[in-house]
Amino acid sequence: MLPRVRVISYTEDGDRLVAISSKRSLSSKDIEEIDSKMSDEEVDIWIRETLKRGHLSPWEHSVYTFEIVCSRVCSHQLVRHRIASYTQLSQRYNDKLLQPEDPGYWRDLAERLLNRSSKDLEKISDIFFIDPDWDLDTKYFTAYQYAKAVESYWDLRRRGLEREEARYILPQAIATKIVVTMNAREILHFLGLRMCTHAQKEIRLVAWMLRDELIKIHPRLFRYAGPYCLLDNNLHTKNVQTLEEFISEESIISIDRCREMIPREGIRNCVKYSLNEHIRFREISRNR
Repeated sequence: MLPRVRVISYTEDGDRLVAISSKRSLSSKDIEEIDSKMSDEEVDIWIRETLKRGHLSPWEHSVYTFEIVCSRVCSHQLVRHRIASYTQLSQRYNDKLLQPEDPGYWRDLAERLLNRSSKDLEKISDIFFIDPDWDLDTKYFTAYQYAKAVESYWDLRRRGLEREEARYILPQAIATKIVVTMNAREILHFLGLRMCTHAQKEIRLVAWMLRDELIKIHPRLFRYAGPYCLLDNNLHTKNVQTLEEFISEESIISIDRCREMIPREGIRNCVKYSLNEHIRFREISRNR
């Protein structure tokens, strides 16, 4: 299982709403008049101004709801972002992923994994997170442990334990689905932390995928989203940069170090590494 992200609902004119809300703080005109007289070019100007001044409260008026498929390791990190709403697939009431119920099926599957059954490795990879970058020995050994855990789960169920009790034995790598609602400001914060190379790989991939989806919807907002080195740099430069401009060789990096203490000369390559990893995993996911 590799993570997946899809946006399912959003504020239709969210980018424009951010811009007119920003101008609201300086203009005494009615909001309808501000809106009617604001050109598309001015929308871009006011969005950039919010980033230059760190005036991000207008971003809170644009709201997005998206579904993430990931491991429970990843979802536990995700829900630490508190300015959001979450609805997650219940593990107390749903064990469909772990069918069939026969422990013998999972015992036999585990044995086949010891003999390097690629078909069974794919089956386990649909249920649990297995990093494509792991070497083959590690993938098979981890998949074997996952299968043995499911075998034990059904052994416990046969002994009379309910789902909510038997699930204690399951690995945190098991897939889950979670619906998330965040405003654009919290998304900017989430992406700032989680697109960074210092974030764990799975949630980093989720963050990059979410940006990809949001760029399709509101490019005037989210082309400025990226790791915190980009956001911090935009507070210290005259010309606000998009992520693509930030990692180009012609860009100027004004901060001495990022929040993770990477020096100026290493920041661009650090972000490029994270981007290239995302592109590679995106291709892997498409080919599955």
